[in-house]
Amino acid sequence: RDMQDRKMLFAAIPSICASSPKKISIYNEEMIVARRFIGFIIFSRKSLGKTFKVTLDGRIEAIQEESQQFPNPNEVVPPESNEQQRLLRISLRICGTVVESLPTARCAPKCEKTVQALLCRNLNVKSATLPNATSSRRIRLQDDIVTGFHFSVSERFFPGCTLKASIE
Repeated sequence: RDMQDRKMLFAAIPSICASSPKKISIYNEEMIVARRFIGFIIFSRKSLGKTFKVTLDGRIEAIQEESQQFPNPNEVVPPESNEQQRLLRISLRICGTVVESLPTARCAPKCEKTVQALLCRNLNVKSATLPNATSSRRIRLQDDIVTGFHFSVSERFFPGCTLKASIE
């Protein structure tokens, strides 16, 4: 490793030193800055190399763990998963219908109904893009969003009414 650093230093010297026609080395500000930069790189590799390696290895491991959570397009999806997706889509449509029929939705301004429709559409899009997610996660997400929506609507139209809800 020490030999590699020396080779790098000797390879960098010709690029740092500019020679004049009289074979005199010229050291201007740029050359001094370049030398210091190369010195910094060598010092960093010696003193911080292990720290960077540990940090990068940890980040690579975290990325690999995150990527395992996403579905593999070549993976065969079991039929029960397709059935769960179909049932979830139906329940989301019903959720949209129920939300539209709420008493607060009837007295809400048009913009509130647009927000409700947008929330339901976003739920449908999210559920369609997560084909291999477990049904319990989807139902929990749906319940959290519906609970949050009910909480925000009740706060908007019934300020004195407190809905006990905890969104995780």
